[in-house]
Amino acid sequence: MMKSLILALFCGAAMLLPAAEEVVYRNDFNSPASTGEWNFGPNMRFDAKGGIDNSGCIVVTNAKEEDSSLAGIPLDVEKLRGRAIMAEGWMKAENVTRPKLSYLGPKLMLGIAYNDGRKDHPDQEKVIGSYDWRKFTVFARIPHSAKSVDLCIGLQGCAGKISIDNLKVVLLPAPAIPKNGLKQQLPVQKETKFRGVMSGSDLSPAAFRELNEVWNANLIRFQLSRRRNEDHTTEEGFSKIIARGLSELDAILPAARANGIKILIDMHVGPGTSLNELLSNKLSWEPAMQQLLADIWREIAEKYKDEPAIWGYDLLNEPREENYIYTPDGGLDWNRLAEKIAKAIREVDPDTPIIIEPAQWGGAAGFENLIPVDVPNVIYSFHIYSPGEFTHQGVHNRPAGIVYPGMIAGKMWNKAMLEKEMAPVIEFQKKYRVPIYVGEFGVARWAPGAEQWLDDVISIFEEHGWDWTYHAFREYDGWDAEIGPVKSDTRRIGDTPRRRVLLKYMKRNQ
Repeated sequence: MMKSLILALFCGAAMLLPAAEEVVYRNDFNSPASTGEWNFGPNMRFDAKGGIDNSGCIVVTNAKEEDSSLAGIPLDVEKLRGRAIMAEGWMKAENVTRPKLSYLGPKLMLGIAYNDGRKDHPDQEKVIGSYDWRKFTVFARIPHSAKSVDLCIGLQGCAGKISIDNLKVVLLPAPAIPKNGLKQQLPVQKETKFRGVMSGSDLSPAAFRELNEVWNANLIRFQLSRRRNEDHTTEEGFSKIIARGLSELDAILPAARANGIKILIDMHVGPGTSLNELLSNKLSWEPAMQQLLADIWREIAEKYKDEPAIWGYDLLNEPREENYIYTPDGGLDWNRLAEKIAKAIREVDPDTPIIIEPAQWGGAAGFENLIPVDVPNVIYSFHIYSPGEFTHQGVHNRPAGIVYPGMIAGKMWNKAMLEKEMAPVIEFQKKYRVPIYVGEFGVARWAPGAEQWLDDVISIFEEHGWDWTYHAFREYDGWDAEIGPVKSDTRRIGDTPRRRVLLKYMKRNQ
């Protein structure tokens, strides 16, 4: 790659602002003066001829595995807040040893600091050994609450030599918000109208009757999900999953109509996504896979647009984008992909609400970075399992015996802390005047204080008028509200302290 290569302008769709990436920092290290703003570590130096095309670069040489040499430079946080950015740089390595900790090694890293003392450090892919010039990237969304953002380079906690050249930080394109605000949006809820559950293994007519007559539920978040041995990584495999799921949906619609229960279609798996143990979706950046997701949603909307039992379309469960690499003609980050899918739906269905969760993981914190899309009738959604040390105790071998309310992971967790956790959602709703829906929340049935946690989170939802669905109805026994608090006893007894909390609020359904 020649040093003189510059960014090619990308003429994107009119919905994007800006039309091309915006460079906020660039350094080719072609002269000693180019290093003036950097605070070099002890084993770092400028090399006038060691870079790409025999030009300048930074060289880091650690003699011992315990050595660390880092340098940093502050970026203009005012430009970055509320935007997605990508840092890129080129590295060449010689005999870089494997560090003791996975996050050490070669460093192209962003240091994000917050007013409350928190820090995030999104970092490059770790490659050890020896290799010729290779480009590394780091993607991050910078919250509005960020106090500062630093760009860091170096070699930490390992021996070896790396050369660093051609650093660049860019703002990525983002959906544009009209100057006069979002148009044709659903009104902000004054009170909660929909209270229900996530779908599980039992969606029989008898289960619908019980959800109606005993629970008084009026909403089910129906999972279009991958079963064991099903392939979602190809167009053919993903299409088969959707066809099977929609067939199951069609089979339950009569019971839903008969019992006055609305259905939210939840895309619980995406084409080509990477699924973790909790079924969040790390996106595929293949444009073909992203187009397939938009096309499938258009087909679903065409099929169900006149079905009165369908409440909405949840575009993708818990999207993740930590490995995103921006190219002008490549895959879209989640915010822009959600807009693309929403517009595909609106080509055939102008009215049915569209539900959008933020990256990362659909959590409340994602609302700090989410940009609303200018598409009619959008509901914004989040999931809450905070603190995870409490709600997921005993799940996947995690420590148990953690009590709520109480000190958990160094914080006092109670209703006030839970509301603080949801503050980004509250602020987002106030700013953009859009409705909110809580798609998932739940707690392991054996967690001490589980019913109090449930009461606290639901009371917050109700105070803000948010609709909600509990995770989950007759799915994994750990979440099942009809099974008691003893972990070894998986009998479904029906009446439990957790179910009493749920039913107390569901009695409010009209």
